[in-house]
Amino acid sequence: MESNRVTEKISKVFVIAFIIGALGMIIYGYRIKFDIEINGKASIGKYVSRNSWGKGEVNNLIYYVDGIKHEGNGGRVSKGFENNIGKFYRIQYSTKYENHIKAFFDQEVIDTLEILKAGFSKSEIE
Repeated sequence: MESNRVTEKISKVFVIAFIIGALGMIIYGYRIKFDIEINGKASIGKYVSRNSWGKGEVNNLIYYVDGIKHEGNGGRVSKGFENNIGKFYRIQYSTKYENHIKAFFDQEVIDTLEILKAGFSKSEIE
């Protein structure tokens, strides 16, 4: 009888810990999102890869901050968009949370000078 109460209490502690952890992750995600929207810096990113599994996907872009190369997930794209790998798009990156970006896949950048000013080399453009 006593062991059932202990097991029940342990189960409740685990459920509460899980809920608190999940809420913490959700809040952390929103903090990053709002930081990018409010304090984010505009730049240009090169779409370099797409990985998908089930209903999830990761669309990676590389970008430069003060000459240092970074990579971040630009979010979801439409089906078939992976044909655009190698193209450049406007992004907004967080200065507080490293490698977190918001990509604007509807805003392709084709101006070579603008891409060079964003930190890319000529070989990365070709």
